[in-house]
Amino acid sequence: MTVLSIIHGDDADGITCGAFLKRIKGGEVYLANYDNLMNALQSVKPPVDMLYICDLNIRDALEPELLRIREFANIHIIDHHQMGPEFMERLKKRGITIRLETQDCASVLVYDTFKDQLGQEGKRLAAYAAISDMFENGPLGSQVLAKLDRKFAQHEAQLLTHALSSDQTMDFKRLVLEELIKYSYPHRIPGLVEKAIQCLEEMTQMKELIPENAEVKGRIAFMESINDYSTGGISNLLIDTLGTDVGISYKANGEYYNLSLRGEKMLEEHLGDMCKEIAGEYGGFGGGHKRACGMKIPKEHLQAVLDEFDARLN
Repeated sequence: MTVLSIIHGDDADGITCGAFLKRIKGGEVYLANYDNLMNALQSVKPPVDMLYICDLNIRDALEPELLRIREFANIHIIDHHQMGPEFMERLKKRGITIRLETQDCASVLVYDTFKDQLGQEGKRLAAYAAISDMFENGPLGSQVLAKLDRKFAQHEAQLLTHALSSDQTMDFKRLVLEELIKYSYPHRIPGLVEKAIQCLEEMTQMKELIPENAEVKGRIAFMESINDYSTGGISNLLIDTLGTDVGISYKANGEYYNLSLRGEKMLEEHLGDMCKEIAGEYGGFGGGHKRACGMKIPKEHLQAVLDEFDARLN
């Protein structure tokens, strides 16, 4: 059997999914993201006969590629991003296995699916991913953390999170993947602690830039990414620095803008649903979780999209 796992390679949750699947299934791991997922799927060809897809927000536009792959491979999707019920039913009817639960992170779902093979040390890694992805209070995530040293797990998870925020090179992400396959502790991964501290300094510098570069409208703060800093990181810092309910950061990506949205802990609105709907109206795509999500839209619609969020949230 030839196994391929396509996972979200930009954060701790996705990379942990890849480490779990590589450890128990073998094969290759493709580190993808929302922008290049279509390209990743188009590259899948025989002799691959088993495909896992994790933490990648599967959307309707990918259906033709998924059905093409299904002609020669079994497909298993394990995710925590929303999928349209009709779309999901069509995939299931074609024999694609889907485990989708939106209240836990993807790594916890992978761990729960294969926990007999992943063991107690796998639980530790799943806990790091849950903390990193802010799903430690999920139905399964809370059980994973129940018998772990919470402070130890939190510290390791944040080192991993901040290091990956600081260094998004493929070399470093591959290093982290290989170390997590071996169940290494994050603080023992070469260079990881130094990169985490570097991230904290970058965050401090970004906080100092926010007051002069952000625009506040009621409950929302908007800001374009500076120096290629993570848009998700800026969105969180907008809330932290300016005290708004929602932070929105964006940066150019060719003919498009990538937007990241973050919400404060008590936010009532579902930002992921809002992203999916608004992006669709303006020729893009989007989605995600209630308080952490994103979208990709044509450049010419940026102001209209920001105005739409302003109108809906204020």
